Parts: sequence; C-alpha cells; structure tokens
Amino acid sequence: MKDSEQRLDGSSIGEACPVDQRILRPVRVRNDWPRTAPEGDAVRRIAVVDTETTGLSAERHTVIELCMAIVQVNDAGRIVAVEVVRSGLIDPGRPLTAEIVDLTGLTDQDLAGRSIDEDQVAAMLASCEGVVAYNAGFDRPFVEKMIDRHVAVPWGCAMADVPWRKLGFEPGPQGYAVMQAGYYMPSAHRAKDDVLALVQLLDHVCDDGETVMAKTLAAMDAPAWRFEAQGAPYGYKENLREQRYRWAWGRLHDLWHKHVRAEAYQAELDWYVSTIGKEPVIVPLPASERYRFHTAWTPA
Repeated sequence: MKDSEQRLDGSSIGEACPVDQRILRPVRVRNDWPRTAPEGDAVRRIAVVDTETTGLSAERHTVIELCMAIVQVNDAGRIVAVEVVRSGLIDPGRPLTAEIVDLTGLTDQDLAGRSIDEDQVAAMLASCEGVVAYNAGFDRPFVEKMIDRHVAVPWGCAMADVPWRKLGFEPGPQGYAVMQAGYYMPSAHRAKDDVLALVQLLDHVCDDGETVMAKTLAAMDAPAWRFEAQGAPYGYKENLREQRYRWAWGRLHDLWHKHVRAEAYQAELDWYVSTIGKEPVIVPLPASERYRFHTAWTPA
C-alpha cells in the first residue's frame, strides 16, 4: 500500500481510527445542591459572583445583571451546600448595543425600570469570608462601581489563581474550562447560568486530588505583592508589557504594575533588576485589595 493511502496516525484507509471519547454532563441546576452543610461540618462561606455588563470598560460601562451564590466549602475544598442564589437586573439608562443583546439575550424591555438594592449586595459580600469570580479583575471593579463602595473582603480569581496548565487544562474562557472538567453549560452569558457553571467548576476534583475551589482559596490565603515600576524609563514599556505589567492610566504618576504571587516573587524581582536596572517599588497586596480597578488604589 502506498504512503498516500495511509492516515497520519499510521492506520490504513478503511481501518477504524482510534477515538478517545468523553461524555459531558450538564452543569447542576440550583435544586441539585443542598441548602445547608451536614451537621458538624466546619465550612467557609464564599460568595461566587458573575456580572453581565454594557461593555468591557469599568470606567465607561455599567452592570446590567448581577448574580451571587453563597456557598459553603468544607476543609477539603468541596462545596457541600449552596445557601442562596440571588440575581437581579439593572436598567443602564441607555439602549443596549446589538452586540450585548446578542451576547446576553437581554433587551431594553427586560431592563426597563429594573434596579438592585446596593446595600443588600454589600451586606451579602461582607457576610462572607471571601468572594470568587472566574475573572475577578473584570467583575470586582464593576461590582464596586455598582454598589459605590469598597467592601474589604478577600477576592480570588479562578482564572488567574489556578495553575490550569499544570492540572492538564488548556487555559481559556469559563465555558471551555467547564467542558474540560467534563460538563457543559446548557445556556451561558446570563449571570445565574454562569454562576452555577462556576460553582460546578470550583467543585471539580483535579487529578492531584484537590478541587479548583481549594486551589483558589489557597491562592487567596497566600501572600502576594504589587510590583510598581515607578520611574521606569519610557523605553522599557515594551519590556514591561511583554512581562505582563499593566498600565495604570489616569494616575498621578505614570505607572506600570503587576500582581506577583509568592512562587514567582524571586524570578520577577531578578527579571526586573536585570532588565530595568533597579528594584521596583514592592507593596504587600492582601486579598482584600486584589483585582480592584486601578483608580481605586494609590501607588506607594
């Protein structure tokens, strides 16, 4: 048989190709979760949050839908109960773009006259020992803008705080991570659907025996720092950008900055000194201050 009659995997034309199959199960619905943990279980109360917005900029756009689930997490990092799920719509005061209508399924008529009690949202956040969003750097600025206050509760980010590649995942959007964990979202881009999908993902047990929630909370509890590139010459901006520093525009000082975790601290410091020629300004970054919008904090 000629080479041209063989497949790239070595099988001959007419032979069945080896196929790996994976069965995806639907994300659990609200009623599939207990309301309370088993009696005697020590638990942490964690808020799981998702927002739908009129756009990507926390400065120019606003929340149109918020969902928050308060879950109970045991010492093993398993979600043993979902106490409550609350969601609400907000009238942004101007028409939605066609793109947002298509993305969320919401219309101007759905939002007309709708609002959320900001004090109730703030109280729910404050009642928890932590908050988790899939992309906390997106959701936290929008939530704090919506409630017009800073609630000093620790935040964790399932997307940034979890070492996905080391766990055998390919990083990407939440829906892609959910599929890799063996589930699918019957619907998406409504806040409640996304929150229930995130709860499912957080409860997923990875190959090393730990849940995604356990890893997110461990990162929340661990120290972190903000490296501030104060006074870095303009000519190094591309170096900083490639090293994933972010630009804090609108500050009193021109400032590139980066959230640095403990395991990357020394390597990041070594890179900065060897590239920029001096040490950065290093500021401790407790979880209660992480993922805030850059105009909400002051450079050291």
